[in-house]
Amino acid sequence: MSQNFYVVETLTKNFILGRDWLKEYGVRLYFDLGMLKVGNTYVKLDEDTHICSILRLAKKTTIEPQTATICHVKLEKGFQLSNARLLEVTNLDPGCILDEPGLSLKESVNTVKSSLKVPVLIHNETNKCYRLRRGSVVGWARTLTPQDILTLDDKEAMEVDEPKTEIKSDFEELHVPEGRHQEIIKLLKKNKDLVAKKDSDLGGTKTVQMKIDTGSHHPIKNRPYRTPLNKRNVIDEAIDEMFDAKVIRRSQSPWSFPLVVATKKDGSDRMCVDFRTLNKIVKPISFPLPLIDDILSLIGNAKYFTTLDLRHGYWQVTLDERSKEKTAFACHRGIFEFNRMPFGLSNTPAVFQELMNIVLQGCEGFAMAYLDDILIFTKNDPKEHIRNIQEVFNRLRQHNLKLKLKKCAFFKEETEYLGFVINKDGIAPDQKKVEAVKNLPAPKNVRQIRGFIGMCSYYRRFVPTLSNIAEPLINLTKKYARFKWTEECQHAFDYLKESLTVVPLLAYPDTNKPYVLYTDNCIGACLTQETDEGDEKPNYFLSHKLSHTQTKWSTIEKEAFAIHYALQKLDHHLH
Repeated sequence: MSQNFYVVETLTKNFILGRDWLKEYGVRLYFDLGMLKVGNTYVKLDEDTHICSILRLAKKTTIEPQTATICHVKLEKGFQLSNARLLEVTNLDPGCILDEPGLSLKESVNTVKSSLKVPVLIHNETNKCYRLRRGSVVGWARTLTPQDILTLDDKEAMEVDEPKTEIKSDFEELHVPEGRHQEIIKLLKKNKDLVAKKDSDLGGTKTVQMKIDTGSHHPIKNRPYRTPLNKRNVIDEAIDEMFDAKVIRRSQSPWSFPLVVATKKDGSDRMCVDFRTLNKIVKPISFPLPLIDDILSLIGNAKYFTTLDLRHGYWQVTLDERSKEKTAFACHRGIFEFNRMPFGLSNTPAVFQELMNIVLQGCEGFAMAYLDDILIFTKNDPKEHIRNIQEVFNRLRQHNLKLKLKKCAFFKEETEYLGFVINKDGIAPDQKKVEAVKNLPAPKNVRQIRGFIGMCSYYRRFVPTLSNIAEPLINLTKKYARFKWTEECQHAFDYLKESLTVVPLLAYPDTNKPYVLYTDNCIGACLTQETDEGDEKPNYFLSHKLSHTQTKWSTIEKEAFAIHYALQKLDHHLH
């Protein structure tokens, strides 16, 4: 029997037999005997003397969607290394970790130190976030002998840096319109340092710093609230997250405030600190929030919109060192205090709005912010919109702020902002918010009535004579009024909900065109402007409920008051 072979200088085995040769000569394999039979001759098989070990995570790890994360794994105790101290790392099953498709361990060769810990690269190719526990089995390793090692010549060799974790954007989730993908991909790659890669990846601006001024007031120490045992995991997870992100630190402060576990609208729980007693003694900051009417008026007839959202915006603002002890809170894990600006303080919105005004100073013609919601708008030119986005990115980088990419939307021709839907044609209520109002049951107490009227009042610019419609409900909120739900109240309640579902699209005010103001003696008003097509479109609706004395006026007096009231309220448009 003869056979031709290729001679390979660096082959670590004597020879390798292919399946075609085994089949041609009728070779039989006996794995129980460790032999193969060729004709009447038995040949002993080489045994794989490479020692194997299961790989387990050294600590709990979060693998974000569409990312590659470097994790440290441990070898089994008693594992014996070869002289070369090299390991071949691979999956237990190809492309799968813990029976999770799309989560895979990348094969590699690693140098092992005396600690028996090895860095490995785990890829998450899904849109799901995986949290792997400490001790989870992620793969296996086997030792390599000197014969397994192939040394490259200097010309062929190259230095490889440690892989960096990068976020791959899921552009469908970002709502990027078709035809704009490449522009946005290029823009995001250029500014990838602005994107928070994980929850603990926060910026830390020094542009403003929050100070908690309590004057000479002595420290407040409130007793901790009792937390249900089945809710303690909510507190544990929140503290672990904030501690890992260095948002909080351990404290020995004389101040102390209690924790409470609150239920969010989606039914999930979150940990909150009850700062109410602190808010009573803090010197208030009077920095104003932007007027929503002014924001909507400034947008004009913009065609392209981009909305940006900061990753835990409040936590990107640092606290003054002397103020940190005043944010201390107590729980079953001990006492902690905030390094970053916490939620729940009365001055927090004012401080954050001051920061955003400084960040976007000079960009008012194409960008604005209401707290951490940033809106970039451009009239017609797509290239100008890209330049505007880049300018805002530059400002965020200058002030060390980071974005939450999943909540950002680019190049939208219609977008939701502050409860409104805006596009180049005008403004309308956000239908999700309207649907929430429409599905509300009839109020059962004064507090619920006030909440309903407040929600409707947010969209009062869309509803003519809202005050008159809501009069039966408003009467129930008066001091000493008896709560009695009548058919008239139910009719007003249903009519208001129905009115919000059929509201007109309000046009943007154009300062280059004259206004037309309509009023009536029911103290209602409508501000309109003529379009290029010759039609009139409403800009704003007003309504006002007359007092008991005013209802006794004559018709002409009511009409005169309606004109006076409308001119007074719409002065910012008509001046």
